[in-house]
Amino acid sequence: MKSKNGGCKKLSSERSFEERRKIFEEIFKDREPFHWRTNISYKTVSKIVAKGYDTTELVEKGYGFMDVLFLIFQGRLPKPNEAKMLDYLLGGFCEHAISPSAASARIVASGRPLINAAFAAGIMTFGMAHGPGWSHAEIMTEYLNRAEKEGKTLKEMAEILVKEHLEAKKPIMGIHQPQHVHGDPRAYAVIRKAFELGVAGKYVQFQLEIIKALEKAKGKRMHPNMVGAGDSVLLDLGFSPLAAWCIGVLARGFSCAAHAVEEMERERAWRGSFKTKMADLMSLEVQDPRISYDGPPDRPVPEKYVKCQNCGASELLSEFKACPYCGQKLK
Repeated sequence: MKSKNGGCKKLSSERSFEERRKIFEEIFKDREPFHWRTNISYKTVSKIVAKGYDTTELVEKGYGFMDVLFLIFQGRLPKPNEAKMLDYLLGGFCEHAISPSAASARIVASGRPLINAAFAAGIMTFGMAHGPGWSHAEIMTEYLNRAEKEGKTLKEMAEILVKEHLEAKKPIMGIHQPQHVHGDPRAYAVIRKAFELGVAGKYVQFQLEIIKALEKAKGKRMHPNMVGAGDSVLLDLGFSPLAAWCIGVLARGFSCAAHAVEEMERERAWRGSFKTKMADLMSLEVQDPRISYDGPPDRPVPEKYVKCQNCGASELLSEFKACPYCGQKLK
């Protein structure tokens, strides 16, 4: 029962089980109470079950990490060639030396936070430019759906995609890598392996047609990058656009973690010490204004407050032209 001020006359702990049960039924008579809903997994005191399989039993029978990835994202165990393809792909994508993600993980690690903050910062760099897997997958899916609806071949739809993106001055995801200017070696290897293992489907075929269409439009050789190759393979393996992106990002997360660990174990904190042989990332030499600063020149700080010489009022803002108390003009 509620009191006049909207509170309760009796605390919940003071009520009997039967009283609380009746109130519970009254509150939730139209809707069921909150509870997590998931078709991924559940656990009890004695087991953890994912998509119907006891996870301990899975690993005891020889199933591994790739199998469980398929299971929790797709609800099925992969065929041997699919598991091999995923293993090959993630192994190739895991490490890419100093890139935005690894550099970010290292910089955050130099401040000595908890280690998980450092590699989390690394994977948070993935987006529209660095590893744009989700954007690529969404575009591929959108145009493939259009091809089916409009009765177009993959070649025809690839030409439409290229034309529309060039006219709108939008980037065509999945092509070009700023450092591997002669072609990303990982991308070609992944595509070859997809055909070798028999898992290359419409997404890989469509990616290759897009490259051909762009080469025709630009009049020069174009190359797939790892997003274009790897993401297309993940989609052909049955992963959704979001799931494919998550898997790629988390694979690189291991690299971010390794870089963060090395930063903490090998390098000085802060990366600004005068004691290192190399001028470091945040050393004052690197920040010398003669080479790194292009803002306004040094200038005097204006007075923020002035004093009225007539009435003595002080701490008046310098923007006032006259004293608000006596009207005297301020200098």
